[in-house]
Amino acid sequence: MYKWICLLCLAILCIGCNSTPNNVLSQDEMARLLADIHIGESVVEANREEYDIDSMKKALKQSIYIKHNVTQEQVDTSFVWYGQNIEKYIEVYDKIIAIIEDDMRNVKISADDMQFVVAGDSADAWPGSRYRLLTALAPDKFLSFSINSDDNWADGDVYEWKLKLLNNQSTINWTIAVDYTDGSSEYKNILVSQDGWHDLTLYCDSTKTPSRVYGVVLANLKSHERIHIDSISLIRTRLNPQSYRRRFSQQSFEYGITQDGE
Repeated sequence: MYKWICLLCLAILCIGCNSTPNNVLSQDEMARLLADIHIGESVVEANREEYDIDSMKKALKQSIYIKHNVTQEQVDTSFVWYGQNIEKYIEVYDKIIAIIEDDMRNVKISADDMQFVVAGDSADAWPGSRYRLLTALAPDKFLSFSINSDDNWADGDVYEWKLKLLNNQSTINWTIAVDYTDGSSEYKNILVSQDGWHDLTLYCDSTKTPSRVYGVVLANLKSHERIHIDSISLIRTRLNPQSYRRRFSQQSFEYGITQDGE
């Protein structure tokens, strides 16, 4: 009898270890998949001219799904399940970070690649966590960042703030801004009311020197709402003359400047 009790307890423990339903990717499967997706997105960002059409991006994403033998339906179902089990999702992201860091240690970087990284021609400047949960009960119902200039900054830099929304039932007010050393500022603001991938791009004035780039995502949450902000990045690239004209859709203002310029 004691033997059967032990076997029963062992079976219960094994069932408890399988913390995801059959149609949901396990934590290890989800982490490996998302790690490859993040790496794939980095490839796209670093080679925009080669991936300038959606069909190329979709083909890259599909190749990742084929590699992991998963379907879009499985991935969507897994995202929904993990979105409802945030503690498990956080554990997945810890695994993703470990996978990417391990891959980076195993990659041999050539001299040319090292020069590219140091020069900062394209880099992810996001300073915080890649995931954020906004709830009506949280003391801060917003996501924000602020980074000051450093030696890698250049006049005319472009900042693309990208993220993925899940369970968004409200209209989110999203702003990104830049302060210049002459006391002037520029910003771009949009409203977002749908789930999925979104991006907001800031084009710095090439005739001015930026001192700070910052932004905020504000959500007017109802009492029951929980908005998941995932895969957050802030990709900085150098001035592109072909897209520079887009910056004229931005709003500008000045503050802290007296009439005598002091």
